[in-house]
Amino acid sequence: MPDSTQDIILDELRALRGDFNTFARDTGERVSSLETDMHDLKGNGQPGRVGLLERSVAKLSQRMWWAIGAGAGASTVISVAAWVVSEGRK
Repeated sequence: MPDSTQDIILDELRALRGDFNTFARDTGERVSSLETDMHDLKGNGQPGRVGLLERSVAKLSQRMWWAIGAGAGASTVISVAAWVVSEGRK
């Protein structure tokens, strides 16, 4: 009887070790994949996708403010021109 209990315990321990080894291998692969993705996003000596995205957003913001300024300047010129024309008719 003791041998059968020991065999059951040993079988359970072997199965547990197998499950743990599978878990450890899968976890290692996932960590490796995450590190690769992080280097792709953050960059590894070169700008990553996040850095490129930040630059693109900054350029877009600069262009937006340039367009707003150009619109404000153009409306000012048109307003002054309209005022000059209306004053010239008087």
